[in-house]
Amino acid sequence: MDQLGGDIVQDLLKYNKETWCRAYFKEHSKCNVVENNMCEIFNSWILTVRYKSIITMLEEIKIKCMERMNSMREFSEKWVGDISPMAVEILGENAQRAVKCEVKFNGETWYEIRDGPYKLVVDFRMCSCTCRSWQLKGIPRAHAITTMHYKNYEIELYVDHWYRKDTCLKAYNRFIQPLTSMNLWPKTTLPAIEPSVITAMPGRPKKKRRKAADEPQKKFGKGTRIGRQMRCCLCKTLGHNKKGCPSAVSINVLCAHY
Repeated sequence: MDQLGGDIVQDLLKYNKETWCRAYFKEHSKCNVVENNMCEIFNSWILTVRYKSIITMLEEIKIKCMERMNSMREFSEKWVGDISPMAVEILGENAQRAVKCEVKFNGETWYEIRDGPYKLVVDFRMCSCTCRSWQLKGIPRAHAITTMHYKNYEIELYVDHWYRKDTCLKAYNRFIQPLTSMNLWPKTTLPAIEPSVITAMPGRPKKKRRKAADEPQKKFGKGTRIGRQMRCCLCKTLGHNKKGCPSAVSINVLCAHY
């Protein structure tokens, strides 16, 4: 990352390493994904209803969640095997890579795997590999699959329970109950909650989120210099352009001298 230039490494080191570097990830969650776009995905999912009134927005979000939970429940019940289709696809890709690995068995539970120029150790007693991919994701990688082929083990038995049908059905075994329309709701005797006074602010209301100071402000067209470093087209170094290039200044001085 340091070879990419700029202050990328120094900016990353300001954040907690456990949140962006796989080497520091915990192994209990069985997830090795670095990026997390759940908030952005949810906002795009409710894009058509997020500008409506509060009760109407909540009602439509409830309907979307109710339908999604039902569709995910039906999808899980249609699985051919006990493992999720995503896990089966990853197992197939890892099995193709396992063909290129070579295994050496020590006679107990340890296996030495040669993968190109690298050698790794697989331990079936702890269900672990020194590459940490099996521990982080819960799906055996090519190194572990090589040992399973060597001992004629069934691969799907070593997939973590997070990818099994009963776990997925357990996540969606609760139901959101339907509701009647607002005109059929019971009337309350408590005083009505009045909305706060809205003070009109100058200018048009903004609908887009506020970007960080070091984030480029435009995606298309001519971009801004915020969050970017200039690179000289003459000496190819960062920090200045051709107008302030020391080499260009020295050339101009020589030309004026002669």
